[in-house]
Amino acid sequence: MFTHVFLPISLALLLMSLVGCSTVRSAWDKTTEAYETYVDPRPEIDLDRRPGLSRAEQSLAMQFSLMDQNLEEALRALAPQDRFPSSGWFADFLERFPWMTAIVAVDTQGRPLTGQPETPIKTIDPAPLLEREWSMFQRGLQGFTQDTPLGPEVIIAGPFFRDGTWQGLIIAHFDPRALVSFATAPERLVLLTPETLLWSGADQVTTRHIMEAPWERILRDRVHGRKSAEIDTIRWLSRPIGDLQLIYALALPSRAEQ
Repeated sequence: MFTHVFLPISLALLLMSLVGCSTVRSAWDKTTEAYETYVDPRPEIDLDRRPGLSRAEQSLAMQFSLMDQNLEEALRALAPQDRFPSSGWFADFLERFPWMTAIVAVDTQGRPLTGQPETPIKTIDPAPLLEREWSMFQRGLQGFTQDTPLGPEVIIAGPFFRDGTWQGLIIAHFDPRALVSFATAPERLVLLTPETLLWSGADQVTTRHIMEAPWERILRDRVHGRKSAEIDTIRWLSRPIGDLQLIYALALPSRAEQ
Protein backbone atom coordinates (compact mmCIF):
# COMPACT_ATOMS: atom_id res chain seq x y z
CA MET A 1 0.00 0.00 0.00
CA PHE A 2 2.88 2.40 0.80
CA THR A 3 4.37 1.95 -2.66
CA HIS A 4 0.91 2.36 -4.23
CA VAL A 5 0.64 5.81 -2.67
CA PHE A 6 4.30 6.86 -2.58
CA LEU A 7 5.27 6.43 -6.22
CA PRO A 8 2.42 8.48 -7.77
CA ILE A 9 2.87 11.24 -5.16
CA SER A 10 6.63 11.38 -5.77
CA LEU A 11 6.18 11.62 -9.51
CA ALA A 12 3.50 14.28 -9.07
CA LEU A 13 5.82 16.45 -6.99
CA LEU A 14 8.64 15.98 -9.47
CA LEU A 15 6.43 16.90 -12.40
CA MET A 16 5.08 19.96 -10.61
CA SER A 17 8.60 21.19 -9.95
CA LEU A 18 9.57 20.91 -13.60
CA VAL A 19 6.65 22.13 -15.68
CA GLY A 20 3.48 24.22 -15.60
CA CYS A 21 0.13 23.07 -14.28
CA SER A 22 -1.54 22.28 -17.61
CA THR A 23 1.42 20.18 -18.77
CA VAL A 24 1.62 18.49 -15.37
CA ARG A 25 -2.06 17.48 -15.52
CA SER A 26 -1.66 15.79 -18.93
CA ALA A 27 1.61 14.02 -18.04
CA TRP A 28 0.38 13.07 -14.57
CA ASP A 29 -2.76 11.36 -15.89
CA LYS A 30 -0.76 8.92 -18.03
CA THR A 31 2.07 8.46 -15.53
CA THR A 32 -0.34 7.66 -12.70
CA GLU A 33 -2.18 5.20 -14.94
CA ALA A 34 1.05 3.38 -15.80
CA TYR A 35 2.27 3.25 -12.20
CA GLU A 36 -1.03 2.18 -10.69
CA THR A 37 -1.37 -0.52 -13.32
CA TYR A 38 2.14 -1.96 -13.44
CA VAL A 39 4.30 -0.83 -10.51
CA ASP A 40 1.92 -1.32 -7.58
CA PRO A 41 3.39 -4.52 -6.07
CA ARG A 42 0.15 -6.45 -5.60
CA PRO A 43 0.07 -10.24 -6.06
CA GLU A 44 -1.44 -10.00 -9.55
CA ILE A 45 -0.83 -7.58 -12.41
CA ASP A 46 -3.49 -6.91 -15.01
CA LEU A 47 -1.80 -7.39 -18.38
CA ASP A 48 -4.75 -6.16 -20.41
CA ARG A 49 -4.19 -2.95 -22.30
CA ARG A 50 -5.65 -0.01 -20.40
CA PRO A 51 -7.51 2.85 -22.13
CA GLY A 52 -5.23 5.82 -22.83
CA LEU A 53 -2.02 3.74 -22.86
CA SER A 54 -0.43 2.79 -26.15
CA ARG A 55 1.12 -0.65 -26.58
CA ALA A 56 4.55 0.99 -26.43
CA GLU A 57 3.74 2.64 -23.10
CA GLN A 58 2.35 -0.62 -21.77
CA SER A 59 5.46 -2.50 -22.92
CA LEU A 60 7.79 0.03 -21.30
CA ALA A 61 5.86 -0.12 -18.03
CA MET A 62 6.10 -3.91 -17.98
CA GLN A 63 9.83 -3.79 -18.72
CA PHE A 64 10.85 -1.47 -15.92
CA SER A 65 8.21 -2.23 -13.29
CA LEU A 66 10.04 -4.99 -11.40
CA MET A 67 13.37 -3.23 -11.84
CA ASP A 68 12.08 -0.01 -10.37
CA GLN A 69 10.18 -1.77 -7.60
CA ASN A 70 13.40 -3.39 -6.36
CA LEU A 71 15.31 -0.12 -6.64
CA GLU A 72 12.57 1.79 -4.82
CA GLU A 73 12.61 -0.70 -1.94
CA ALA A 74 16.38 -0.29 -1.58
CA LEU A 75 16.06 3.51 -1.59
CA ARG A 76 13.38 3.35 1.11
CA ALA A 77 15.64 1.13 3.24
CA LEU A 78 18.57 3.55 2.92
CA ALA A 79 16.73 6.87 3.30
CA PRO A 80 16.07 6.73 7.10
CA GLN A 81 19.67 5.81 8.01
CA ASP A 82 20.96 9.21 9.11
CA ARG A 83 22.72 7.68 12.11
CA PHE A 84 25.42 5.04 12.04
CA PRO A 85 23.62 1.67 11.97
CA SER A 86 24.41 -1.38 14.03
CA SER A 87 26.85 -3.89 12.56
CA GLY A 88 24.01 -6.31 11.87
CA TRP A 89 22.19 -3.74 9.72
CA PHE A 90 24.75 -4.04 6.92
CA ALA A 91 24.42 -7.82 6.72
CA ASP A 92 20.62 -7.56 6.89
CA PHE A 93 20.59 -5.01 4.06
CA LEU A 94 22.64 -7.21 1.76
CA GLU A 95 20.53 -10.24 2.62
CA ARG A 96 17.40 -8.29 1.72
CA PHE A 97 18.93 -6.93 -1.51
CA PRO A 98 21.31 -9.65 -2.76
CA TRP A 99 21.50 -7.97 -6.19
CA MET A 100 23.54 -5.17 -4.60
CA THR A 101 27.31 -5.46 -4.96
CA ALA A 102 28.08 -4.07 -1.50
CA ILE A 103 26.96 -1.79 1.33
CA VAL A 104 29.71 0.15 3.13
CA ALA A 105 30.24 3.06 5.51
CA VAL A 106 33.11 5.55 5.26
CA ASP A 107 34.12 8.52 7.39
CA THR A 108 34.45 12.07 6.10
CA GLN A 109 37.95 11.27 4.81
CA GLY A 110 36.77 8.25 2.86
CA ARG A 111 38.28 5.73 5.26
CA PRO A 112 36.19 2.52 5.44
CA LEU A 113 34.45 1.87 8.74
CA THR A 114 32.51 -1.31 8.04
CA GLY A 115 30.60 -3.02 5.25
CA GLN A 116 29.35 -6.18 3.62
CA PRO A 117 30.69 -8.26 2.01
CA GLU A 118 34.19 -7.90 3.39
CA THR A 119 35.71 -8.39 -0.07
CA PRO A 120 33.23 -7.22 -2.74
CA ILE A 121 33.66 -8.20 -6.39
CA LYS A 122 33.67 -4.53 -7.41
CA THR A 123 34.89 -1.58 -5.36
CA ILE A 124 34.21 2.12 -5.78
CA ASP A 125 36.20 5.27 -5.01
CA PRO A 126 34.41 7.33 -2.31
CA ALA A 127 36.44 10.50 -3.01
CA PRO A 128 34.07 11.97 -5.66
CA LEU A 129 31.11 11.32 -3.36
CA LEU A 130 32.76 13.24 -0.53
CA GLU A 131 33.24 16.29 -2.74
CA ARG A 132 29.53 16.96 -2.52
CA GLU A 133 28.32 19.25 0.26
CA TRP A 134 26.74 17.13 2.99
CA SER A 135 24.99 18.65 6.00
CA MET A 136 21.77 18.43 7.98
CA PHE A 137 20.29 20.58 5.21
CA GLN A 138 21.81 18.44 2.42
CA ARG A 139 20.98 15.00 3.73
CA GLY A 140 18.99 13.34 0.96
CA LEU A 141 20.20 10.28 -0.92
CA GLN A 142 22.33 10.99 -3.97
CA GLY A 143 23.08 8.82 -6.97
CA PHE A 144 26.40 8.53 -8.77
CA THR A 145 28.00 6.32 -11.40
CA GLN A 146 31.59 5.15 -11.65
CA ASP A 147 33.50 3.11 -14.18
CA THR A 148 35.36 0.08 -12.82
CA PRO A 149 37.53 -2.55 -14.50
CA LEU A 150 34.46 -4.82 -14.40
CA GLY A 151 32.06 -2.29 -15.90
CA PRO A 152 29.99 0.67 -14.63
CA GLU A 153 28.59 0.75 -11.13
CA VAL A 154 25.58 2.71 -9.85
CA ILE A 155 26.08 4.24 -6.40
CA ILE A 156 23.55 5.41 -3.81
CA ALA A 157 25.04 7.48 -0.99
CA GLY A 158 23.51 9.06 2.08
CA PRO A 159 25.08 10.91 5.05
CA PHE A 160 25.01 9.91 8.69
CA PHE A 161 25.34 12.29 11.63
CA ARG A 162 26.13 12.46 15.32
CA ASP A 163 24.81 15.38 17.36
CA GLY A 164 23.95 17.17 14.12
CA THR A 165 27.49 16.88 12.75
CA TRP A 166 28.21 15.01 9.53
CA GLN A 167 30.28 11.91 10.26
CA GLY A 168 30.46 10.11 6.90
CA LEU A 169 28.50 8.26 4.25
CA ILE A 170 26.58 5.02 3.95
CA ILE A 171 27.12 3.78 0.40
CA ALA A 172 25.27 1.05 -1.47
CA HIS A 173 26.31 0.20 -5.02
CA PHE A 174 25.25 -2.25 -7.69
CA ASP A 175 26.08 -3.47 -11.17
CA PRO A 176 23.43 -2.28 -13.67
CA ARG A 177 23.29 -5.82 -15.06
CA ALA A 178 21.94 -7.01 -11.70
CA LEU A 179 19.08 -4.52 -11.84
CA VAL A 180 18.31 -5.21 -15.50
CA SER A 181 18.01 -8.92 -14.68
CA PHE A 182 14.57 -8.11 -13.22
CA ALA A 183 13.29 -6.93 -16.63
CA THR A 184 11.05 -9.33 -18.55
CA ALA A 185 13.04 -8.83 -21.79
CA PRO A 186 16.36 -7.15 -20.91
CA GLU A 187 17.64 -7.42 -24.47
CA ARG A 188 15.06 -4.80 -25.50
CA LEU A 189 15.86 -2.35 -22.73
CA VAL A 190 18.49 0.39 -22.55
CA LEU A 191 19.51 1.80 -19.16
CA LEU A 192 21.44 5.06 -19.03
CA THR A 193 22.03 8.43 -17.42
CA PRO A 194 22.43 11.59 -19.51
CA GLU A 195 26.21 11.01 -19.42
CA THR A 196 26.68 7.24 -19.13
CA LEU A 197 25.44 4.10 -20.87
CA LEU A 198 24.77 1.52 -18.16
CA TRP A 199 23.12 -1.28 -20.12
CA SER A 200 22.94 -1.71 -23.87
CA GLY A 201 20.15 -3.65 -25.52
CA ALA A 202 20.73 -6.10 -28.33
CA ASP A 203 20.07 -3.47 -31.03
CA GLN A 204 23.21 -1.34 -31.11
CA VAL A 205 21.79 1.08 -33.68
CA THR A 206 18.86 1.88 -31.43
CA THR A 207 21.19 2.20 -28.44
CA ARG A 208 23.26 4.74 -30.34
CA HIS A 209 20.15 6.78 -31.17
CA ILE A 210 19.13 6.76 -27.52
CA MET A 211 22.58 7.83 -26.34
CA GLU A 212 22.70 10.66 -28.89
CA ALA A 213 19.47 12.22 -27.62
CA PRO A 214 20.00 15.61 -25.87
CA TRP A 215 19.00 14.23 -22.49
CA GLU A 216 20.03 17.19 -20.37
CA ARG A 217 17.72 19.43 -22.39
CA ILE A 218 14.93 16.83 -22.58
CA LEU A 219 14.91 16.28 -18.82
CA ARG A 220 14.50 19.96 -18.01
CA ASP A 221 10.74 19.75 -18.49
CA ARG A 222 9.86 16.07 -18.92
CA VAL A 223 10.18 12.83 -16.95
CA HIS A 224 8.81 10.54 -19.67
CA GLY A 225 8.16 10.71 -23.37
CA ARG A 226 8.84 9.51 -26.90
CA LYS A 227 11.60 10.14 -29.40
CA SER A 228 11.32 8.84 -32.98
CA ALA A 229 14.42 7.54 -34.71
CA GLU A 230 14.09 6.11 -38.22
CA ILE A 231 11.67 3.14 -38.01
CA ASP A 232 11.75 2.92 -34.22
CA THR A 233 9.92 4.87 -31.57
CA ILE A 234 11.81 5.26 -28.31
CA ARG A 235 9.72 5.27 -25.16
CA TRP A 236 11.48 6.36 -22.00
CA LEU A 237 10.94 7.17 -18.33
CA SER A 238 13.36 8.89 -15.94
CA ARG A 239 13.68 7.95 -12.27
CA PRO A 240 15.63 10.37 -10.03
CA ILE A 241 18.12 9.32 -7.37
CA GLY A 242 18.91 12.70 -5.91
CA ASP A 243 20.37 14.70 -8.78
CA LEU A 244 21.11 11.59 -10.83
CA GLN A 245 18.56 10.79 -13.55
CA LEU A 246 18.34 7.07 -14.28
CA ILE A 247 16.62 6.59 -17.65
CA TYR A 248 14.74 3.46 -18.70
CA ALA A 249 14.35 3.42 -22.49
CA LEU A 250 12.68 0.97 -24.84
CA ALA A 251 12.52 1.00 -28.64
CA LEU A 252 9.59 -0.55 -30.51
CA PRO A 253 8.69 -0.62 -34.21
CA SER A 254 6.32 2.20 -35.10
CA ARG A 255 3.50 -0.26 -35.80
CA ALA A 256 3.39 -0.95 -32.04
CA GLU A 257 1.94 2.52 -31.67
CA GLN A 258 -1.07 1.65 -33.82
